[in-house]
Amino acid sequence: MLYYYIRMAVFSLKRTPLLSFLMIATISIGIAATMVTYTVSYMMTKDPIPSKSERLFTVHLSSWDPSRMYKMEDGKEQIPIWVTYQDAMNLYNEKKGKRQTIIGSHKTMSRAPSQPPSGALSTLLRATTYEFFDMFEVPFLYGSGWTESDDEQGARVVVLSKKRNMKLFNGRNSVGEEVLIGGLLYRVVGVLDDWVVLPRFYLESHDVFMDVRDMFIPFRSNIDNEWIAASDVSMYCWGDFEMNKFSSMLTSECVWLYFWVELEASTQRDAYFDFVNNYAMEQRALGRFQREQMNRVLNVPEFIKHNKVVTGDSRLAVWLALAFLIACLLNCMSLMMTKFHGKGAEIGLRRAVGASKEDIAWQFGCETILIGLLGGVVGLLLANLGLIITAEIYSHLNPALMAMNIELMLTTLVSSVIASSLFGLYPIYRACQIQPSSQLKSL
Repeated sequence: MLYYYIRMAVFSLKRTPLLSFLMIATISIGIAATMVTYTVSYMMTKDPIPSKSERLFTVHLSSWDPSRMYKMEDGKEQIPIWVTYQDAMNLYNEKKGKRQTIIGSHKTMSRAPSQPPSGALSTLLRATTYEFFDMFEVPFLYGSGWTESDDEQGARVVVLSKKRNMKLFNGRNSVGEEVLIGGLLYRVVGVLDDWVVLPRFYLESHDVFMDVRDMFIPFRSNIDNEWIAASDVSMYCWGDFEMNKFSSMLTSECVWLYFWVELEASTQRDAYFDFVNNYAMEQRALGRFQREQMNRVLNVPEFIKHNKVVTGDSRLAVWLALAFLIACLLNCMSLMMTKFHGKGAEIGLRRAVGASKEDIAWQFGCETILIGLLGGVVGLLLANLGLIITAEIYSHLNPALMAMNIELMLTTLVSSVIASSLFGLYPIYRACQIQPSSQLKSL
């Protein structure tokens, strides 16, 4: 019987091609607009590292100027999301977690030794420790990260991104090759594979949707080279120090480094937080940390929320898209009522020869489902086209942010069918109320 109703639905769509086209187009446009907006919002907020997001924590210390607060936000005093060099090193050397890492950044010129100086490229470096790659489950195409010994010695070794390896070595296995970074020779120990982490949770909000950095070097090497690019580093300072003297900056109260720790289990969080607070009290006894202590230990989801990765504008855009979808569905419902009312004579004849209201409901129900399915397929194509255009417009963002996964594709189709079916209930109900006698008189 279901096959019969599906055939009737197909035949009905063919008999009224203009109305059918308008209904499918209306649904598809509404679905496409909604899914483009929702896809971007979903990719912004999804768990970037689900296997351990509850065990990775960033540490924020209340080390700011006792005479003035760092900043006020949402009516509350805030503390920096970065730590000073001395605090990063102190926490790191305690080794209280399963793994811990310091993350900094730098920007300089780099090239392969075989390339002329004119071929040097501006390069974004990520200075970090050897644990970074295992902590954040970084995939490798060739080689691996450096060793603990390389960290301690400040060895001149480098891990290249896949994109930078393509530019320098045409994508071949470059492990063992050398790269000139800031005029110094570094040996390649690894090349990253495609590493799509959205959002790139371990950074501040304006970096979380960017591509992975071009190169990774040991943090100690970065310090030994006295590399720090003011144009690339978020650095906030207070107190007395000499900005032009690197050693003075290292002992200053300038915050500019991220500190992350991985614990064996999320249940160890309270114990680690106690360690952080005890450390803060030790520093307070030494004359530092004189403000009210508001130290934080945030896991990945908490830091994403605190970092305000998704703004109010993004949420508003999703609600506006949903409102537009509802408007489209109301228009589609109006078209359905027009179409079903125009089939009153057919309904009357079918009722006269024994069809029940349930039979009529099944017939038109199959038609609304078919309209929703076709609208979903077209909407899926339009949504992907919209995401491609969006990726071109926002080319500075990671293109994976504007790409649907299988889950979102299925959501698009299912949402279209459900929406069409729900907004088709009233037209179906009205069609079922048509009296056979009133229609047969007009035949």
